[in-house]
Amino acid sequence: MDMSQYKDLFVSEVREHLQGMNEAIVALEGNPEDREQIDFLFRMAHSIKGMAASMGYGEMTELSHKMEDLMDRIRKGTIGFVSAVADLLLEGSDHLSTMLNDVDAGGSGQLDILDLVQRLTGYTPPQIDEATPQNNGKVTETSDKSPEIAAPKQLGQEIIRVKPDSPQNVRVKTEVLDTLVNITGELITHKNRMITLSRDLNVSALSEAISDLSLLVRELHDEVLKVRLMPLASLADRFPRIVRDLAKKNGKEVLFQVSGKEIELDRGIVEELSDPLLHLLRNAVDHGLELPADRIAAGKKPEGTISVDVHREKNRVLISITDDGKGMNPRRLVDAAIEKGLLRREEANLLSSQQALMLVCLPGFSTAAEISDVSGRGVGMDAVRTTVQAIGGNLSIESTPGKGSCFTLSLPLTISIIQILLVACSSMIVGLPVTKVLRTVDIRKDSVLRRGKRKFFQLGDKELPLVSLHRLLSLPLSPIKGESIPAVIIEIGEHTVALIVDRFVGQQDVFVKPFGSPLNRMKGFLGGAILGDGQVIFIIDPANLL
Repeated sequence: MDMSQYKDLFVSEVREHLQGMNEAIVALEGNPEDREQIDFLFRMAHSIKGMAASMGYGEMTELSHKMEDLMDRIRKGTIGFVSAVADLLLEGSDHLSTMLNDVDAGGSGQLDILDLVQRLTGYTPPQIDEATPQNNGKVTETSDKSPEIAAPKQLGQEIIRVKPDSPQNVRVKTEVLDTLVNITGELITHKNRMITLSRDLNVSALSEAISDLSLLVRELHDEVLKVRLMPLASLADRFPRIVRDLAKKNGKEVLFQVSGKEIELDRGIVEELSDPLLHLLRNAVDHGLELPADRIAAGKKPEGTISVDVHREKNRVLISITDDGKGMNPRRLVDAAIEKGLLRREEANLLSSQQALMLVCLPGFSTAAEISDVSGRGVGMDAVRTTVQAIGGNLSIESTPGKGSCFTLSLPLTISIIQILLVACSSMIVGLPVTKVLRTVDIRKDSVLRRGKRKFFQLGDKELPLVSLHRLLSLPLSPIKGESIPAVIIEIGEHTVALIVDRFVGQQDVFVKPFGSPLNRMKGFLGGAILGDGQVIFIIDPANLL
């Protein structure tokens, strides 16, 4: 029987099972007596074995069979679940993942598994109390979601276990979802064009029809974006394994906590978050947490805590990565930046503590000699901030020496179809994401303050710097007419800035199209969009532009 037609389903479901296995293995290391996790892990190995056998992948069948046998010994109480068992099972999971990737790429899924199979088959417990987990490299995970128990499903002639597809849910290729978003975006562009035409024609019946159409397009837009949403769990479920391996490598003990991973974001944003989040977690383990002996000497528990907290705040999602390690000293960061030539002493004197912490995001900050509580924190942090800002987000840092650090990412729900504020600047009209705009103001000329070459104005109890959008875009300055200056108040991380423009044009929903080469090398732009009159505009990313 030709089983190739089931390959995509096989690959998808085995990937889910392998992820479930990794979660269960790490969880059992922290709680080796958890019978539910032991049974779950056994079922995952059994399911993969059955699926691989039905598809004719011999090595995958053999390896998963031996992993199942080892788990069966644990189920029966013959051996205990200790660190050595976890290492073997995780190594087996990695091998299965490698073989599965080969199958997905059109290969046969073959790999040299003889050595690992022999070690799985011949495993004998160390001469220690099996019920006591080893401390070195221990990771305990807590989460607000327990693993999902798999349900049986028929594939060919074999009974396998997968997460259930209810009648209300179907698998859809991501390319189809991308096409739906593109079509919806084009509909929004043409809707804006029709609105412009109806204003010129001034026909009431046409205006009413377009108004009704706009409501339908908005509803379609909302529903399509819902389909594109995916839970952060698709990333977060990998974190316990990564933290566990890093802790073991560095000889550290970690209590790892995750909350809110069921919160959903646009698929495009989730995919871009992988590298930044993994980098922040590696930094937390490698450079944030102290070794157990050092923690004890500092009056702390030997086990450090790293937590990932995700929650919604209006139309944004906040992701915080927190550790209770040694923290960062802002003064030492400033000294290091000056030593590297990245900051002048007169500039350093003007920095607040939070601004000093952001110095770790400067390119090249980590190239200097190591400084105890500075070392490593700058490695790749410039790339983290750049990636976060490219998807319309912000990065902020809080840290207290001796207490720990918290890195917070503030992200939009989607980046493909957004609402923008249109402003005129010289001969151009450009768009600013509404999520970045706090308000618009008309500043009286006589209220502008000057300090050296810089200009400020007082808004409430805050003194905000004035920045000309003309200068940022290298456009000729326009003479200011009247007694007031139009400005857009934008928020960039911990900073609030007033962007001077020529005039406000209005607000509009637009379909953002990313730039191709060579425009994609321009800094400070999210992409382009087409207005109702056919005009092509740039969408500005204020954080990167400034």
